[in-house]
Amino acid sequence: MNAYLYQYIIATAVLIIQAVLLTFIIMMLTKQDRKLRAHMRKHGMVYGMILAIAAIIGSLGFSEGYNFEPCELCWIQRIFHYPQLVIFAVGMYYRDMRAWSYSLWLAILGLIVGVYQVLIQFSPTLAESSICNLNPSTADCSEVLIQAYGYITIPVMSVTFFVALIVLYILQRKKQS
Repeated sequence: MNAYLYQYIIATAVLIIQAVLLTFIIMMLTKQDRKLRAHMRKHGMVYGMILAIAAIIGSLGFSEGYNFEPCELCWIQRIFHYPQLVIFAVGMYYRDMRAWSYSLWLAILGLIVGVYQVLIQFSPTLAESSICNLNPSTADCSEVLIQAYGYITIPVMSVTFFVALIVLYILQRKKQS
């Protein structure tokens, strides 16, 4: 499979996840989420693990399969991606809902880094002052290696993953009266 096809397969999955997230958020805002929350309390950890596996396969596919060199911000986001698999696996094994708390903090920190990278990719002014320019021997954080559907880049994929985990966290929590 060539890199172009791989990019569109992954980007299509991201697009579907974004549509599902938008639907979930609308359901939460309109208070039509009772059944969804009940479902997520039972199965949310499985969905979190599936997302974690998909994120790892996606990022390693680009870097190891197609030799796209990860930049410094990509490596930082991976620090927040990769442990999610272990957290969800251990949480599922022990039926420990506290795993969500650990996942949430990693997702929030990863989201911050991901949003920053998206901003520097689409803003030349920010790209010039990026922390990635401090080490010229690594890949350029502002370089857009892939772009599908006009906006889905690797950092957008990462941001989608982190937002999905945060939404899953919110949905699996019991509603406060």
